[in-house]
Amino acid sequence: MALASVLLSRVLTPAQQPKPIRLSMMPAQDVVPVAFAFEQGIFSKHGVNIELVCGGNALERNTAFLSEQLDALAIDLTSAVLLLGRQAPAAIVGTVFEPAPDPRHNNSTVRTVAMLAHKFSGYRSVEDVIKSGPKRQITLVQPSDMEYLTDTLLQAKGVKARDLDQYYTGVEDFDKIQLIAQMLGAGTAGVQVAVLPEPHATLTEVVAEANNIEILTLSDYKGIATPPSVLFFSRHILQERGETVRKFFQALRESITVLNGSSRDFIIDTLIRVGVNVCFPELRGQELKFPEGWRERLRVPYFPMPRALRPEEFEALVTWALGKRYIREKIAFAAATDFRFLG
Repeated sequence: MALASVLLSRVLTPAQQPKPIRLSMMPAQDVVPVAFAFEQGIFSKHGVNIELVCGGNALERNTAFLSEQLDALAIDLTSAVLLLGRQAPAAIVGTVFEPAPDPRHNNSTVRTVAMLAHKFSGYRSVEDVIKSGPKRQITLVQPSDMEYLTDTLLQAKGVKARDLDQYYTGVEDFDKIQLIAQMLGAGTAGVQVAVLPEPHATLTEVVAEANNIEILTLSDYKGIATPPSVLFFSRHILQERGETVRKFFQALRESITVLNGSSRDFIIDTLIRVGVNVCFPELRGQELKFPEGWRERLRVPYFPMPRALRPEEFEALVTWALGKRYIREKIAFAAATDFRFLG
């Protein structure tokens, strides 16, 4: 797990310096506004001392959070529900990202996740995968919102709930996403179909095509409600530093406003720069090489403002997690959420 090495804060003596809020996030486009606010000093401007911990290993992240080594998480809704199922003393305080219509481009919504297959797999549609029978041919992160979406997709096409897992080769951590993408893009037998988030899905397509390997989109999950990613704060931070959490959201809104008012190239450059500075500091100063045509193909999302999670969104994930036996008992929405700090 990479730890951001520079903490942005006001100039205070050690005795006055407030303890930083340690927030863990995945290196994904969902958290670009959070990383941008950190990198540009927007959190510091609002008086929020924050430390970002970047990594996709769920076991390490959850262990650190439950042992109070982390104060907050920016995670998919499934991960939040599973932590609540483990009696984590925490609450969902708002959304951090969700696919949203872009008013700058005729209210279109860009793809945020896709089920892809390479040409050697023989699959040309989701129906082809289903007709071939459950052979663990779909590689994805389990458990995750991507699994929830894929379960929903397959069941809508007639797959029985009891058979779903037989179609999956599951990996536990988001930090395996890049390896999965590379194997799919190389046309290997080990990964024939994969569910990938953006920007990994588009980069896989571009790299594969440069190597004359055709990548087919089996589904972009249109018509299926994508759960929002959420901000998950420990109860002790909410109780002891509620005003700081309120300022955190003020800073996040400012960051989103700046990004949404900027050019496409600015957002792409920001995504790369903050990814290096915050998540991969070992790459600073190195020349980063990307496949030809990647910038034109990259899907740049519109970043919506944080909001309160809706009860039906939460309850849908809880019901699904119960059915998958990821949690043992129902979780009450009111007990799992706290939206006082959204403003």
